[in-house]
Amino acid sequence: MKSINQIFFKGLIVILPITLTFNFLIWASVKVESFFGSFIKSVLGQDLYIPGLGIILTFILIFLVGILVSNYFTARFIDWITGMLEKFPLIKAIYNPLKDLMALIPGKSSNNQKSQKVVLVDLGETGTKMMGLVTREDIDEIPMNDFVTVYFPFSYMLGGVTLIVPKNKLQHVDIPVDQAIKLSVTSWIKNKDT
Repeated sequence: MKSINQIFFKGLIVILPITLTFNFLIWASVKVESFFGSFIKSVLGQDLYIPGLGIILTFILIFLVGILVSNYFTARFIDWITGMLEKFPLIKAIYNPLKDLMALIPGKSSNNQKSQKVVLVDLGETGTKMMGLVTREDIDEIPMNDFVTVYFPFSYMLGGVTLIVPKNKLQHVDIPVDQAIKLSVTSWIKNKDT
């Protein structure tokens, strides 16, 4: 009986992540297709519409915005638009946290991403340490010169916590930010070779 349970759980460990990944991709594709697909149907008409055009349009749109942001003049215009969004109370309550969250995504070429450092925070006498990202070294809002803010992502990106930590409790770790996030998100289960 014990070997049957072990075989079952080995199969479950393989099947569950694959199933959840494909279900998420299908769900996201359906949402994107329904959003942009209805727009394409209204422009082209039902006869010329081909399923999947909404997804293709989404990728093209994202790519075009990436090109526009890479250009100096259009980037300034986009900065002006986002600056306007940040002035409306209800919009900025949603937009600003999402914008700050996107700055944590590895590979994003922003000053915030470049300034982030991976650190271990000493949690006390036991020698226990917690890995996080220094998000700000200058805390202007409160007079604490010897402190920094450190973000600790929870496993599987189910949130995170930001703590104000004394600088003397930090130990810098020489690994890229994206690798640190991957390790934290996967609860350090991810093998180095995978």
